[in-house]
Amino acid sequence: MSLFNKQEKMPKNINSMEKDKNKTEKESERTEKEKERYNPLLREKYWQNFWEKEGVYRFNPESEKPLYTIDTPPPTISGSLHLGHIYSYTQAEIIARFRRMNGFNVRYPFGMDNDGLPTERLVEKEKGVRGREMNLEDFVNICLQVTEKYQKEYENLWKSIGLSVDWRLEYSTISPEVQKLSQSVFRELYKKGLIYKKNAPALYCCECQTAFAQAEKEDKEKDSVFYDLAFKTEKGQELIISTTRPELLPACVAVFVHPDDDRYKNIIGQRIVTPLGEAVEIMADEKVDPEKGSGVVMCCTYGDETDVYWAKKYNLPEKIIIEKDGKFKSTPIFDQFHDSDVEKSRRIIVEELKKRNAVLSEKNIKHSVGVHERCGTPIEFLPTIQWFVKLCDMKDQLIKAGNKINWRPDHMKKRFEEWINGLKWDWCISRERFYGIPIPVFNCSNCDYIHIPEEDKLPIDPKFLSQEMECPECHNGKLIPEKNVLDTWFTSALTPEINNQNKLNGKLRNKMFPMSMRPQAHDIIRTWTLYTILMSLYRYNKVPWDDLMISGHLLVKKGEKISKKTGGDKYKPEELIKEYSADAMRYAVSGASLGRDAYFDKQEVDKGKKLVTKIYNAGRLALSNLHDFDPKISLSPSNLEGIDKWIIDRSFEVGDKMAEDFNNYDFTSARISFEDFFWREYCDNYLEIIKSRLYGLKSTENPEKRLSAQYACYQSFLNVLKMASPFVPHITEEMFHISTTEKTTEEGKKIILESKSENGYFSENEKMKSIHITNWPRKTKDLSNESIKIGADLSLRIIAEIRKYKSLRKMRLNQPIQLVTIICDKGKKKNLEPFLDDITSTLRIEKIRATNKDDVESKESVVIRL
Repeated sequence: MSLFNKQEKMPKNINSMEKDKNKTEKESERTEKEKERYNPLLREKYWQNFWEKEGVYRFNPESEKPLYTIDTPPPTISGSLHLGHIYSYTQAEIIARFRRMNGFNVRYPFGMDNDGLPTERLVEKEKGVRGREMNLEDFVNICLQVTEKYQKEYENLWKSIGLSVDWRLEYSTISPEVQKLSQSVFRELYKKGLIYKKNAPALYCCECQTAFAQAEKEDKEKDSVFYDLAFKTEKGQELIISTTRPELLPACVAVFVHPDDDRYKNIIGQRIVTPLGEAVEIMADEKVDPEKGSGVVMCCTYGDETDVYWAKKYNLPEKIIIEKDGKFKSTPIFDQFHDSDVEKSRRIIVEELKKRNAVLSEKNIKHSVGVHERCGTPIEFLPTIQWFVKLCDMKDQLIKAGNKINWRPDHMKKRFEEWINGLKWDWCISRERFYGIPIPVFNCSNCDYIHIPEEDKLPIDPKFLSQEMECPECHNGKLIPEKNVLDTWFTSALTPEINNQNKLNGKLRNKMFPMSMRPQAHDIIRTWTLYTILMSLYRYNKVPWDDLMISGHLLVKKGEKISKKTGGDKYKPEELIKEYSADAMRYAVSGASLGRDAYFDKQEVDKGKKLVTKIYNAGRLALSNLHDFDPKISLSPSNLEGIDKWIIDRSFEVGDKMAEDFNNYDFTSARISFEDFFWREYCDNYLEIIKSRLYGLKSTENPEKRLSAQYACYQSFLNVLKMASPFVPHITEEMFHISTTEKTTEEGKKIILESKSENGYFSENEKMKSIHITNWPRKTKDLSNESIKIGADLSLRIIAEIRKYKSLRKMRLNQPIQLVTIICDKGKKKNLEPFLDDITSTLRIEKIRATNKDDVESKESVVIRL
């Protein structure tokens, strides 16, 4: 019974084994086919790991190459990264890759701006907490945890897009080293009299409950109502005053008219009674616009910048009716606000004014409202004690400094100058918040004495020093810790110095100022650019960089940039990279001009995807026919076919043109030059022309012509990879490391291509571990003369005409043509002679003749006139 069962099962086991064998063979076959295809999802990660492991992009302070240092923008940790970051950072990184291949010792660092108000608001929103309602130390710890999470997320995205960063040089703006630098600079500038403390009206956000700088104010179009209110002079004359903020009426301290306005000259100096019954003086000032409204303006402390100006100029009294939390206070003349916010206060007072028949009309309008860029809350002007850096006194010096910098594009300098000329406030650097670099100050509770610890005591957080110290100045007060933190831009303005002081700079430490280039977006010219230049002038009397590379914004719809607030609509960078590849995304964002806003276009991503596929296929064609070619062979021009001379020269010419564009930060023009060469001249024409010589000839049949094709193919395709590498670094590294092996199959001998980091046909022959540290293709000598260039151009025209001829007649491209007659002059005929063999083999022409006679011997002939 037992034996029978075994015999019965044997056939089943044999069948099973046969199935397993077939399955294994199919899997093996599938694996081989997969090797013949490029899988970006797997290979891009493979090369990213290779670059990091091998330190391909590491900065070498011992190198003798000229320095190229980049002041990379440290992204603010205030939410997830979006497609706009890919857009701007990739554009700058393309320049970095070119510079590295162009012989520079590139220092390409990265940083994380992970302190300050933007990060704090992110934490409050994400964790559902409020800094002002928590223990300070606990809140700071939560901020550190959240920023660490986002820092890893940011790094992963940047690595997935292939940024050629030296991650060892990464810095954090909240690190002890950066805190010490920021506090040290604060101390230095205070000692020089360039930082001061003042109690004065300042731009204030009641949502964030902090003062902020003019550069952080944005103008937003909002719906509003224009109210015409009835005022009366003490003599009974009615005047109409128009306003969008009637809730500020209890804070009215004066009424202004223009001194040259004939309508009101006779009432200047009189008293006028507001609709709430309080009398104020009518005054004259040239800031009044006679054409706006009735030409009469009320001054409230404080409704806007003009109110602040008038109050200071005419020593007007202050009536502050808004608390820092945005709630209104009741006043002796109007006690109905009862802790209400702006909108509620407006409704309350309009209702009251209507009862008094003081609202003559109201009109719905849209107008520009100043808001805090961090949260979008309309600004107020509140008197607070804040720290300022002197800025308005430096306008002339800042404009002169701007003229010493190369602006890319150059028209961005005008934006910088316009902003400087419009400055009205010094730079407010204090923030009444919790998570940031502490202001290293102790204030006397009795006098104006300010104590800043010595350099060797920094960094410190005064709030956590519990020991009270006696004031050394008055001996009556105690030194009270400063509670405010520094504006995050104060630290960001020091990024050239943060980079300069890095310990990994070796012998170049503190010797790399100014830096070579700062890449950034145009919207922070008024902040990051301005403040960094200001700091550099104050500390070194130098500009901080040679070049400023200004990118535009990526838009999802008209007027709306992709940002952390908008979220980038449906486009998530991680998903797009996974779907299309990092190279495709990189190529897409390199199509927009520097400094200009652009709409995201998926067609550009498709172009990038097709390019990756085309480079891979072109490489397969070239490399599968170079397995028996020794690149060490040096062929003289006389041993090269005409079209081969031409393609080598053309690849170097395009390299030169791209280098010129890259040196001008015009990566878009460089991309156009590459596209035209690679698609039209190289793939559509050259590779098609040499196919017959590459693998159509037997080894014993014209071997010198095949050798010529192999030599040119090696040189030109290597140049193609180099020129494409700044845009699409992964596929070019893949092709640089491909090895070829010959395998015998049932169909015959087959060339197998496989790419590995440790070897590769180009890698081994060029003796370089990465294409990204090879030399940029630059033309050093001519292989071809003018006759060859003319002949190549004529050949491409003939090939295009014959292809068109076949297409119109619905002929296959490989369908033979018996006779082609080319009618041209003797000069062109001579230029064409080195190319006729390649033309005939490419177009399957039985016979081709060039003549200067206009008579055609055969009616069967295809005639082309040049």
